[in-house]
Amino acid sequence: MAEVVKLKAGDALPQAGEFLVVTRLSRPRVFEYFIDVSPALEPMVGRRLPPGGPGYASLETALHAAQELAEQNHVPTIYVQHESILVRPYYPGLNLL
Repeated sequence: MAEVVKLKAGDALPQAGEFLVVTRLSRPRVFEYFIDVSPALEPMVGRRLPPGGPGYASLETALHAAQELAEQNHVPTIYVQHESILVRPYYPGLNLL
């Protein structure tokens, strides 16, 4: 079972090695979780899971999927991080300058 490390604000991911990152994306009224992989694993696994669709609905679901992926690929560490996406309404034809 891979070690789970929760990153705090300002913490950086390792520059090298094999690891997974469970990323929580915050959007207005929506939280989604994705599994990102380290550059070393990307050729075998892909860049982000689930690919091209909505993310996992809960941290527990994403961590369970990440643990399965870690076992399959012998990954020692899973990092958990939070990212916020700010979305501001834009109205076509509105001059914001």
